[in-house]
Amino acid sequence: MQDAIGQVEKKAVEPDTGSTAGTVQSLQRGLQILDMVVQAREPLRLADIARDLEMDRASAFRLLQTLERNSLVAKDPLRKNYTVGGRLLQWASTIGQDVNLVATARPYLEQLVSRTNESGHFGVMSKDKALLLDYIGSRGTIVVQNRVGVFEPLHCTALGKALLAFQPAARREALIGSMRFERHTDSTIVDRPALERTIDKVRREAVAYDEGEYNGVLYCVAAPVIGRDGDAIGAIGVSMVRPIAVGSPEHIARVAAEVRAAARAMTAALGGDEMARSVFDDGTSAQPQQKEAESPGRKGPGPRKN
Repeated sequence: MQDAIGQVEKKAVEPDTGSTAGTVQSLQRGLQILDMVVQAREPLRLADIARDLEMDRASAFRLLQTLERNSLVAKDPLRKNYTVGGRLLQWASTIGQDVNLVATARPYLEQLVSRTNESGHFGVMSKDKALLLDYIGSRGTIVVQNRVGVFEPLHCTALGKALLAFQPAARREALIGSMRFERHTDSTIVDRPALERTIDKVRREAVAYDEGEYNGVLYCVAAPVIGRDGDAIGAIGVSMVRPIAVGSPEHIARVAAEVRAAARAMTAALGGDEMARSVFDDGTSAQPQQKEAESPGRKGPGPRKN
C-alpha cells in the first residue's frame, strides 16, 4: 500500500508552444462537442454543432475529425452525421463494471473494517497492476491512509498477489514472465522462483500477505474475490502499521481470518456458493477461527439481496 505520508506529485513541464491559451481553448471546444454528441437524442450534423457552439464550421470539422480518429465519435458516411464512438462506449462499459463492483463490495468492506478496526481496501486487476478502487479508514488512533485510483505492483503487495494468484494460468504466467521485480524494501520479492512459491501458497490458502515488501512500515493482508469462472474479479484486504502488527501474531491471525471470511462471503454472492467452497474451504493454515462473515444484510452465504 502507499505510504501514509502523501507523495508530492511533480507537475509535468509542458513545452512552450507559444499558444497555451489556444491549446486549452481547443481542448475545451473539443470537450463541448463531445458532450453535445453524448447528450444528443439523435445523431448531430456538423451544421448543428457549429451553430449551437457558435463556432465556424471549419474549426468544428477539424475537432470532429480529431475525435473521430480517436474513436470518441463516429461519423455516418452516408448521412454525414455524428454519434458516440466505440472507444467512448468501451470506456463507459469498463467504468460501469468497476462502479457496480465497488458498490457491491462496499458493505463487505465496511463490515471488514468494523470487525478488524483496521483500514480496508478493495481493488481489481488493471493490465499488469492492481488498481485500488475503494478505501475506508479505521476508527483507531493510528489510521493507514490511502488514495483511490492508486496503482500497485503485483509481486510485492497483498492485493496484487491475491489478484495474480487467481488469474487464468496462461495470463498468470505471462504476467510473471514480464515482471521487472522492482525492489521497494529489503523484504521485496525480487525473483521469479520466490514469487511462484508465494503464489502457490496464496492459491492453497486463499489469502495473501505483504510483510513490509512494498512499504516498510505497513503490513497488509488481502484475499481474492472469485467470479463464476474461477478467476479473481477483485480482492479485499486491510492495511496495518507493521511495527504494531508484528508484535501481535494473534491479531494478524484474527485479521487474516476476517479478510478471508469477507472475501468468501463476497465470492459466494458473486461467484456462487460452490465456487466459494472450492476456493476457501480447502485451505489449511488460514481457515477462519470464528464464525464466517455474513454477507451484509442477510444471514449465511448465498446471493446478496439488494
